[in-house]
Order: sequence, then C-alpha cells, then structure tokens
Amino acid sequence: MFLIAGLFVAALGAQPLELPTPRPAVECAEHLTDWGARRNCLRRLLDTAEDALDDAADAAREEADEVDADSAGRFGARAAFDTAQSAWLTYRDAECTRRAATMFLSADSREEITLDCQISLTRSRAHELAEL
Repeated sequence: MFLIAGLFVAALGAQPLELPTPRPAVECAEHLTDWGARRNCLRRLLDTAEDALDDAADAAREEADEVDADSAGRFGARAAFDTAQSAWLTYRDAECTRRAATMFLSADSREEITLDCQISLTRSRAHELAEL
C-alpha cells in the first residue's frame, strides 16, 4: 500500500501540476457585491490581456517581416498575418456578443459575460501566438 502511494507521489512530483486558470469573473469575485468595482476589475484584466496580445502580435509581425524579407515578399506573410489578426478580433467580438445575447440577464450581467469572454479568448490568442 505504501509502495503504491509512494509511486503515485513520485509520479506526481515528476510532472508539473498545471491548474486551470480561473474564469476572469472568478478572478474579480472579491467584488461580488459591487458591480462597478467588478466591471473595473474585468476591464483591467481585459487591458492586461490585450497588452499581452499586442506584444505577441508584434512578435508575430516581426517574424512575418523576416519571412517576407527572406523570400522577397513572395509569400506575403505580413499581410496574411494582419488579415488573420483582424479576422480574429472580429470573431472574438462577435462570439462574445453572441454568448452574452443567449443569456436572459440584465445589461450589467451581459456586459460581465462579454468581458469575461473577451478576456478568456484574448488570453488564449496571445498564448497561441506566443507558441508559434
């Protein structure tokens, strides 16, 4: 019994434990009863996520510029990235509006759902670009 438990603990120790990131609305839960403070918290999280996305997009643009320079612009990597990023931003905003529209809630609650969605998708996109 102790041997099995020891092997299990050793196996856990060998792998980093990755816990899921809480939803942005949960990150701002300390302001549960104060909508204004919660909205400000969510907007700060969105600003931070968008800053990270901007940094990741800038790096992706630099990489695309290098590809274009190395190929004399034959592949149009920068233009392709800019088109993809613009389409992604349109998708993000439309998807988050859709998610909020499916809820029969107050305008404040729909705004919270929209912000939560925008933060989550923006973080995910920034991570995706950083991994390229």
